[in-house]
Amino acid sequence: MPSPGSSGGGRKPTPGRRRAPPAATPAPAAGRSEREARKARRQEGRRQDILVAARAVLVRGGVSGLTLEAVAAEADLSKPSLFYYFRSKEDLVGALAVEGLEREVKVLEAAVTAAASGVEALAALVRARVDLYTDDLDGFRVVYLWPQLMGRLSEAHQSRILALSGQLNDVLEARLQADARAGRLAPGLQPRRLANLAWTVAHGVLSLGAGLEHSGVGTRFTLSQLRDEACAVLLRSSGQ
Repeated sequence: MPSPGSSGGGRKPTPGRRRAPPAATPAPAAGRSEREARKARRQEGRRQDILVAARAVLVRGGVSGLTLEAVAAEADLSKPSLFYYFRSKEDLVGALAVEGLEREVKVLEAAVTAAASGVEALAALVRARVDLYTDDLDGFRVVYLWPQLMGRLSEAHQSRILALSGQLNDVLEARLQADARAGRLAPGLQPRRLANLAWTVAHGVLSLGAGLEHSGVGTRFTLSQLRDEACAVLLRSSGQ
């Protein structure tokens, strides 16, 4: 018996009546995944463009000049489009701070890990941190100054910042504890405190540089000279 729809049988279509179009075939899962991946890449690219624009607005006008309207104009976006990614200027500054700190921690972890000992890792952290920001003091302000001027960041941003700082301190503390067990660390010194001290020393050097640059006042010593002196003091006082 001929199957329905074959030339040999079945109901003939009514003259003048259109057949219903065939049901759309669902797109293969691989095709959907690729489209979703392209969309995600476009969205991430747009997000990065907005952050670049926000940093440019901050550098030009400081916190007082940062508005969503100014960022949207800098990024060549409408304000509703900007709202899709960031709901407030606090969100923008928080995201800039987190991304800057992520880059910093990556650089510092590499320096601490590559050092020959825990004591030398103290100096490596100071050197790497000062070097990272010496030619980009605006980058230092993005992470450490402007968020403070904005007030309280979101819980998510604060949590991420604390986690990143703790992650780096954990790596440095572990190296110093190994030195203490091997007798390479001066008696009575606490690894965690030393890790915090190295961070604070570098922060002080950079804060001085950022403040002097902002006020237009010169300094008797370069940041590199202050960096080297700080490293020498840490090495002399921490080692046996």
